[in-house]
Amino acid sequence: MPSTIKIDSNLPADTVWFITGCSSGIGKSLAEELFNTTTHSIIATARNPSSLSFLPKSPRILALALDVTSQSSITEALASGLSTFKHIDILVNNAGYGVLGDTEIIPNEIARKILETNFWGAVRLTNEAVKIFREVNGEKGGLVMQISTMGGVMAFAGQAYYHASKFALEGFTESLYREIPKSWNIRFLIIEPGGVRTNYGTSSLVKIPAHPAYADPSFGTRQLESFLENPNFREYMADPDRVAQILLEATELERKGEMGLRLPVGPDSWSFIKGKYEGELGGLEKVKELSWSTGNENILKLTGFLSE
Repeated sequence: MPSTIKIDSNLPADTVWFITGCSSGIGKSLAEELFNTTTHSIIATARNPSSLSFLPKSPRILALALDVTSQSSITEALASGLSTFKHIDILVNNAGYGVLGDTEIIPNEIARKILETNFWGAVRLTNEAVKIFREVNGEKGGLVMQISTMGGVMAFAGQAYYHASKFALEGFTESLYREIPKSWNIRFLIIEPGGVRTNYGTSSLVKIPAHPAYADPSFGTRQLESFLENPNFREYMADPDRVAQILLEATELERKGEMGLRLPVGPDSWSFIKGKYEGELGGLEKVKELSWSTGNENILKLTGFLSE
């Protein structure tokens, strides 16, 4: 159950959240957390609006059908939200799903649908939100929260297209973060959860039967399948209700300027991401001489602005 403790929020009392993928998991928990612990309004969306029946009837809640792969559905949902609450302050791109299988046999149709939902759906909504934050909210701006994953920083076997969608989303968001003038007060926060007790390993994960060439149980994809089939693995995963609380806390820290662009969520996410960065830093040092043997290091004087 979500927390019933009222959070001493530094966010405006009339903050309006637009959240995708609210039928289950993190999206559902976040909608419940916001309703129970704040005075904020929530535009809760899902592909099937009947899956939002858990939400109480309240003038603070607007439950909408939304297909993030449809521009007309996105336009209609945002227009309905603005008509009801007059502004939208925080967009949470949470809708998404995965596919697990041997990459060479995953049908292109399935692969493209993953990218269409996880990447292009979030891109469409983000671009529309930027317009709203600039043209409707004015100086108040707004926040785009991308629910990525530790798999948006590092990749595991058997989920090439899922990782591609999350890597793309993080790259898109980082570029936009650097592109938009700070004076617009439009901010971005990438959330990178590790394992969370959601439907990801079950109904939100398309599973492709193994190719005979990859049948060896020691191969990476087979090991991941075995892990997901272990009934005990969920015991150690993060509680989505606690993740929702962390998202609200992170939003408040971001508003105070105390949060960076990315937030790993969970000891698995933090540890895996830290390990990857440390490993790659060591690898970079090993190839520095070879890398620097071409080009002119004076280019660094001209390109410093790119990392600001």
